[in-house]
Amino acid sequence: MGGGNNLINILIQTVKARFTGLVTKLRLYTSWSFIKTRLIVKIREFFTNMLGVKPRDSEDYFTVGRWMISKRLFYAAVLIIGVISIWYISSETTIFKKFDEGGVRTYKYNSVRLRTAEGHVRITGRSGYLAYDGTVEDGAVTGSGTLYNPAGNIVYTGTFEQNKFEGSGTQNYEDGNMRYTGTFHENLFEGTGNLYREDGSIEYMGGFLQGMKSGDGILYDAGGNEIYNGTFAFDDIVYSELLGKSATEVGDHYKGHRTLYISGDESVVIMDAIGAIYHSVADAEALDDEEKVSEVYILQDYYKYGNDTIDTISEIRDIMGNPIYEGYSGIIFPEAVAVETINSNADIFKGVKDMEVSSAFSDVFEVDTYDDSFPVYIYSFKRGEIVYSFVCTSKDGNFEFYYLTRDEEGA
Repeated sequence: MGGGNNLINILIQTVKARFTGLVTKLRLYTSWSFIKTRLIVKIREFFTNMLGVKPRDSEDYFTVGRWMISKRLFYAAVLIIGVISIWYISSETTIFKKFDEGGVRTYKYNSVRLRTAEGHVRITGRSGYLAYDGTVEDGAVTGSGTLYNPAGNIVYTGTFEQNKFEGSGTQNYEDGNMRYTGTFHENLFEGTGNLYREDGSIEYMGGFLQGMKSGDGILYDAGGNEIYNGTFAFDDIVYSELLGKSATEVGDHYKGHRTLYISGDESVVIMDAIGAIYHSVADAEALDDEEKVSEVYILQDYYKYGNDTIDTISEIRDIMGNPIYEGYSGIIFPEAVAVETINSNADIFKGVKDMEVSSAFSDVFEVDTYDDSFPVYIYSFKRGEIVYSFVCTSKDGNFEFYYLTRDEEGA
């Protein structure tokens, strides 16, 4: 029995030995490296033979004026140009390539052929990633499409016009989370839309102009709660719209947390969700018996003017002209609340005494005393019917906050 098994094993090994050589040759002859090598050898032999044969008589030449050109040399040049042309076309277009999924043509971002492309295409970036999938006209991204970053995340999806975001679309952060959805003009938010934070929470819903919040809109906190409903300009709240309004009317605009300070017949409300304060005084002669907002204090050390952010008095002078008032003054009640609020985060107004307060209810404080002798330097400028007053720690220093009041005399 053992002898029979040995005989079978010998037979199998013999068959394997005979077929191994055939399989090895078959793999060799069908490998791309072998085929490529053979092609290169044949092409080299072809050109060597063509260019190596010397012309024998005048029929082997083309006559061009006084020049005689070898026909073999001419044919070789035509063939070389043809091969180069075919290689170029095949590398720049999909004529000689398999169409991508769905039969969509694919171009490199710098392809010459892309300049005349029309319809639905895909465009690859420098490193070969898919950069764009959508329509083009005369090579320009126009119509509907989707733009990607090298990580494969969607940067923008919507409509385009001449390589720019135009019309309706959605723009994302680098990680693919939505940043804005709405209308665009020349790559900027314009019209109406929703703006989102990087964590996905909504920040703002409303009008935009030149990429900034503008017109009617609603501002939200990180929890998605409405905090302000009103007018915006150049990415900021139009605080002047609160002047002259009652506390009830202000409540229609501001929905966030508030803290009330009372001193005599004066009230100051901190609207901490928007970094502002309003001041009102009881008017015994008012028919509706409601306090009206007389000043709005903006607790920021810069002023938005169009696309510019201004933080020095000299720049304020450049846009508002000479001040209608400037000088040192002891702080008044709403200024004292502003100073106290700012100093709770950073010790800007050094030497000022803390307010003494008593709490009647949660977030409602009765102010007993404040440091009304503490000096601040104030510059007041008039623009239209609004007076802008900038509060500084010293003359010619940068301002720390500013407030608005209506010029009743000039109105």
